[in-house]
Amino acid sequence: MSYTEALRDGELRFEAVCANCGECCGASDDPCTNLTRTVNGKYTCRAYLDRLGPQKTVSGKVFTCVPIREHIRTDTLRPNCAYRAYVKSINS
Repeated sequence: MSYTEALRDGELRFEAVCANCGECCGASDDPCTNLTRTVNGKYTCRAYLDRLGPQKTVSGKVFTCVPIREHIRTDTLRPNCAYRAYVKSINS
């Protein structure tokens, strides 16, 4: 496996941790305007590949969308975020 393939594989495994709960995008309070609920009750981002940077919530508040790794680094993950358990598992 090439280095590039290994990086992509690692990224896919990291992304797979997400439970698509929408909490990091404000699903339970003031959601991002790009957040959509799917038929199975999960959430997805309409602008996922271009999401980073300035965004707006449904109420019009402007915020900066950051990678989930930034929330992990700054310990600002929402309480029910699947990445909390992931971080705990790799740190134990």
